[in-house]
Amino acid sequence: MTQSVGVVEVRDLRGRSYRVGERPHDIMGHSRTWMLWLTWVAMAGIGVLQYGYGVAVAALDTTNATGAFWVLALWVVFQAGAAGPTAALSHHFALSPPRAVLLGAALCAAGPLTLAFTDSLGYAIFGYSVLSGTGAGIVYATCASTIAKWYPEQRGIRVGFVTGAFGFGAVPFVALFAAFLTPSNRAEVFAGVGMCILLVVGACGALLRDPPAGWWPQDIDPKVWAVDKRLNRSLAHNVRAVRQFAPGEAVRTPAFLVMYLILVIAAAASLLAIAFVPIVAMHQGFSLGIGALAVGLLAVVNGAGRSVAGRLSDRFGRRTMLSAALLLEGCAQLGLVYSASIGQAWVFVTFAALSGMAGGAFYPLFASLVADYFGEPNALRNFGVVYSAKLFGGLIGVGLPALLVSSHGLSTAFVAAGLLSLFAAVMTRLIHRPGLPKVCLPR
Repeated sequence: MTQSVGVVEVRDLRGRSYRVGERPHDIMGHSRTWMLWLTWVAMAGIGVLQYGYGVAVAALDTTNATGAFWVLALWVVFQAGAAGPTAALSHHFALSPPRAVLLGAALCAAGPLTLAFTDSLGYAIFGYSVLSGTGAGIVYATCASTIAKWYPEQRGIRVGFVTGAFGFGAVPFVALFAAFLTPSNRAEVFAGVGMCILLVVGACGALLRDPPAGWWPQDIDPKVWAVDKRLNRSLAHNVRAVRQFAPGEAVRTPAFLVMYLILVIAAAASLLAIAFVPIVAMHQGFSLGIGALAVGLLAVVNGAGRSVAGRLSDRFGRRTMLSAALLLEGCAQLGLVYSASIGQAWVFVTFAALSGMAGGAFYPLFASLVADYFGEPNALRNFGVVYSAKLFGGLIGVGLPALLVSSHGLSTAFVAAGLLSLFAAVMTRLIHRPGLPKVCLPR
């Protein structure tokens, strides 16, 4: 199928090594766009597990809403917790994308299937939170890792595009839940969702393939790319790592600590809106349709925001765009409370969309920041560690507010999330490039 090609190893001025000479067709018989769309569809297939959950709870009008939302909170814990180990297994043991995604698809499907056939909170936690959450983390991390390897010169933009499908894919299911889901047909609807996830994600995963380690597209000179601001526009407004940091070294730097704390706050605020916008809408007298519309629009804009954030960060700088996203998130959370209190449904939907836009921007921005500050070779593993901050965001942004559902006290949680997001926007000024020598002024 392939002909032998001349492969050379190239090093740039910073010592990074590139494998140049092979086209995607030489490696897998297709263009790399093939991998882009396969990972996009696989990612879209699991989005309902996060974005559709709140609408499903509202549609079923469960008597134990607190327990139901703790199932989602623990789902986030296992989803975020699985991302780092997946990246490590892929690096150390060459876990192939097809095996990882096929395993992830089976685990993801276990979540809806469990909810379809049991009312037990314990079984729901095991099937949905533990199994499905772990599966979603495996699929998420594998798809992001695979596309980052195929697009090393457009890492942030392409990872943002693929992870954006996480929101887009949930929209049809959100509409389905709002229009048709009832306690009497719960088993059929959830079983159908589970089988859809298994078939779609599994079929895409079976076709995934990684390029050789260090692969670089042959039509771009990597040595020029590393230094030419006209070719690589991100160089003008973003720093480059002083040296390459392994995960164990990165976690000991002040920059890592600040990034981690900011992502905890950002994830908590974003997940709060994803989970509870339908509940807040219904508590304020809006219909389930308005709540579902708000979540659906939030999910769509969340997906679009990831791609846009990557492009804007190349032009204006990652840290600047992160500050802007956090400011927008803070204002959106406060706007949701205000619009709900005055009964303006369309204003409420608009602020939900703004929250989704900001919430989608965080993750590709952090992925690019990690590569910029800690180096490219270990970027995927380092981001896996940073991404684990989402598990604390799930506990804070979904688990704790779940205790307020029955008392209609969610407005307090949204106000707190808004203020913390504004504070986190200021914290971005504390992110400094690690590894620079300390300069001691003469006394």
